[in-house]
Amino acid sequence: LEAALAMFNAEGSHAVSTRHIAARLGISPGNLYYHFANKEEIVLRLYERIEAQLMETLAPRGDRPQSFEAILQYLDDIFGHLWEFRFFYCDVNALLREVPGLKERYRDLAERVRARSRAIFDSMVDAGWLEASPEQLDLLTTNAWIVLTQWFTHRQVIERRRTIQSSDIREGIRHLVALFSPLLKAPQRRQVERLMAPPGR
Repeated sequence: LEAALAMFNAEGSHAVSTRHIAARLGISPGNLYYHFANKEEIVLRLYERIEAQLMETLAPRGDRPQSFEAILQYLDDIFGHLWEFRFFYCDVNALLREVPGLKERYRDLAERVRARSRAIFDSMVDAGWLEASPEQLDLLTTNAWIVLTQWFTHRQVIERRRTIQSSDIREGIRHLVALFSPLLKAPQRRQVERLMAPPGR
């Protein structure tokens, strides 16, 4: 699984076959098939890690965040997760079509992430950091999921390149923050602006 993850991230899941993975490990394809019936099964096993890590990342941190910095830490953790499993988020639409059972699991994950994300935004309202109506929070939650899961694909298409760079993470954070920064109270908005300012400013 570690070898497959490294190869998928470097080359894209569609460019890597089970034979490539076996060769990287120095074993025969038959030996690999003893553990995994096919590449789709490897993807599903990696997806189990994706699910578990994402839900852990968005898990409540106490009854409510202790500071606005705790909210900002979610951003770093989420995009760190996206970088670790970037092959999946780069190829998500194709993988959902091609890997049996993945679409249903992904749909369930999206609902659970939506609920936890909404809880985070609700906590920001409760803390007096964010001013938004329930309808605005619903839209914000949905749009945040779209940015998180489609950002890498967007970068690949617009920049006309196959690979994703670590610098894309900071740009993704900026776009995610842009969704809710207009709704922040002035002190928190200034804090976010300082955080996202280019180095040297």
